[in-house]
Amino acid sequence: MRTVGIITNPTSGSGRGARRGAEAKAALAAGGHHLVDLSRGSWAASYEAAVAHRASLDALVVVGGDGMAHLGLQVCAETDLPLGIVAAGSGDDIAASVGLPRHDIPAAVTRIEAGLRGDTMRVDVGKVEGGSIEEPASPRYFGAVLSAGLDAAVASYARAISFPRGPLKYKVATAREVPRFRPYGVRVTADGRERTMRCTLVAIANASVFGGGLVISPESSVTDGRLELVTADGMSKRDIVRLFAKLRDGSHVTDPLVRIEQVESVTIVPDGSLGAALPPAFADGELVGATPLTVTVAPRALTVLGGK
Repeated sequence: MRTVGIITNPTSGSGRGARRGAEAKAALAAGGHHLVDLSRGSWAASYEAAVAHRASLDALVVVGGDGMAHLGLQVCAETDLPLGIVAAGSGDDIAASVGLPRHDIPAAVTRIEAGLRGDTMRVDVGKVEGGSIEEPASPRYFGAVLSAGLDAAVASYARAISFPRGPLKYKVATAREVPRFRPYGVRVTADGRERTMRCTLVAIANASVFGGGLVISPESSVTDGRLELVTADGMSKRDIVRLFAKLRDGSHVTDPLVRIEQVESVTIVPDGSLGAALPPAFADGELVGATPLTVTVAPRALTVLGGK
């Protein structure tokens, strides 16, 4: 019998989170596992409960969207505790990046059961350090993408609204944030090479997608031991609208104002002499904190149950 911690988000989705959590718990219990419910009503409280029980668990399972997967990363990354993901959110980019079922709880639990029998995947994660990272998790880990430019402003507004869901909410958020945009001033140091720029977009990708399936870095892989730094120079508002439209299929990679480079370490520092202040950074749709931040890759730092 395995001891499995489980975290659900019963307040999400107007009751859907509670129903999905109950279904997942019932399916796992049917497998004969001892379940420890670590849901505590808030991100921070659930994180602290999971960390307190970590040594007694054989695995941690989270039920929900990228926010819940992101929570699980904080508990399991750079430890021996494997993570199971029952992807049931509006985006599920982390689950997609490791080949897990989405919106299919029986299939997700079947994959978790396979993982508990040894079918696991070791994946890279991004590791964020800085003086203003939101507590309680510092350093902060991410599975998909960290955003620190206009993409972060869009993520911030998208996180605050409950409708529409999935990629559509990012369209709504983009429509709100683009008219307010002024190019940001930033100093970026990538693998020791420093440059200053007025930018529209600055993101660090561990996986290829963010924002519910938007393709920001098509060549990114969670198993290559590298990250991708994605930047876009200062753009007009019309060009920005076109850029975000191209994120649907990754065709922005041919835009001469966009640059994608493979890196292992990136430091992002705001530079008010060059442009507007950067918004707080987001990763996996969750608030990480204000810049300056340093992001490094933690190779094979997470074990995912049933990942492919």
